[in-house]
Amino acid sequence: MIHSLLYTIAGLVIALLVTSALLPLIRKLALAVRAVDYPGGRRVQAEGIPRLGGVAVVVGMLAAQAVVATLLWHNWAANLEPMERVAIPLALFIVFVCGLVEDTVGISPLLRILLQTVAAALVIRAGWCVSLSSLPFLGPGFETPCWILTLLWIVGVTNAVNLLDGLDGLAGGVTAIIAAGLAIFALGTGNIVTAVAMGTMVGACLGFLRKNWAPAQIYLGDAGSLTLGFLLAIVSIHASLKISTVAAILFPLLALGLPVFDTLLVMAFRFRKKIRTPLVRRVAAVFHADRSHLHHLMLRLGLDRKRIVVGIYALTIAFCALALAAAVVRNTLLGVVFILFELAVVFAIRHLGNHAELLHLPIAGRKKLKALFFGQ
Repeated sequence: MIHSLLYTIAGLVIALLVTSALLPLIRKLALAVRAVDYPGGRRVQAEGIPRLGGVAVVVGMLAAQAVVATLLWHNWAANLEPMERVAIPLALFIVFVCGLVEDTVGISPLLRILLQTVAAALVIRAGWCVSLSSLPFLGPGFETPCWILTLLWIVGVTNAVNLLDGLDGLAGGVTAIIAAGLAIFALGTGNIVTAVAMGTMVGACLGFLRKNWAPAQIYLGDAGSLTLGFLLAIVSIHASLKISTVAAILFPLLALGLPVFDTLLVMAFRFRKKIRTPLVRRVAAVFHADRSHLHHLMLRLGLDRKRIVVGIYALTIAFCALALAAAVVRNTLLGVVFILFELAVVFAIRHLGNHAELLHLPIAGRKKLKALFFGQ
């Protein structure tokens, strides 16, 4: 484990340094090609911000992984089949290019989902698949094909992380925390490939946060957020392939609970909001972007943006701690209790934000809530 830990830390440091060094150049490039996010819509910043930071993050991760893979080639080759060595990089490339096109010239939502589905199919074809029979209370007799769950998980998590990119430092920080949890989990199970991959993600995100913390000088953009979300989704599957079925299902759900449960609740809220419209329009509304995510609702409480981000960081750390605890104990009932607890926490915070907005809570009341949850 010490050997794996050292290489994971090495990957982290290399990714951090490469990403940090590339950010000034990428920022100039984004301005040159006018890949800039301007205020308005779902954006809450006061001025235009370049949005190609994800390019530096992805290049930083790849550079670090290439160095570590070269040093550990015999170990790396033993842990990855030939099909995996081709399919996984190709899938990541598809998602990255999809995001890059969105950042520069735009892409239709339908084509974006289609490309993500193709990338997910490549991962499944490589053998990274979770069986529905592993789910609590279903048992081995449940015969639904595993690719359905895996496809929904990959596409869902990819977009859930993408939707986190709404406040300075939020998506990069939350991703780094979840990646750190997955790296610890992988180190504990002897999965060096996953540990190194997540270590490089942590390093790249930390290097990026140097320029993304409020006031942000650059954003991830879809090239970054989609690629990070996709990598978290597939690595969470790979991390659980070699362990007991209970932990295999519980750990990803718990570690990624905040973005996943928030996205599911947002979709339910959008569907319910259009209750008087035809079914087709209600389903379409589920995928329509708006400002109803957790961080948007917390903004409506009058909370400071930096404190919201730090609060969500703390919540993510707590959820990852629950995931690690469930993985160690490997108790199905306890894991289900943890999942319900996380869902309840996310629902409660969302309800608080909706409640404040619907009742037009006065400033004095918002200040009391702010003091109650975040201190003076």
